[in-house]
Amino acid sequence: MTKVRCVKVCELILTPTIAVVDDDVSICKALAELLEVLDFKCQTFDRPEKFLAASISGRFDCLITDLNMKGMTGLELQQKLSAADPDLPIIFMSAQSAAEAKSQALRLGAVAFLSKPINDDVLHRHIISALNRRSRPREP
Repeated sequence: MTKVRCVKVCELILTPTIAVVDDDVSICKALAELLEVLDFKCQTFDRPEKFLAASISGRFDCLITDLNMKGMTGLELQQKLSAADPDLPIIFMSAQSAAEAKSQALRLGAVAFLSKPINDDVLHRHIISALNRRSRPREP
């Protein structure tokens, strides 16, 4: 009698990982809680330099960053990422109305530029759009 070996096939579902960069720790915490409720993984950084040190191409599926931060602005971070991870979708947020910065960020490929306080539903729609724009699948 021949034995039949059963092999269980599991579907691997990757949960998107969102990076949040803001020098206001309370904003990082609030966004991390929201993203968790929306079923995303989240890692927060209170300085752009910390994000760059931790960021390797493909590690994050989307970046949400403040425009005005101490040390490095969100636009400077976007420029640095254009070489390191050009496919990383970026969503900007700012408490100030900055028409010129918004125009520059969008021209350089940002998915969205949102005003603080951020509407949860609007942010969620932009994250979904950003994830759909990602040109290559994440490496597990």
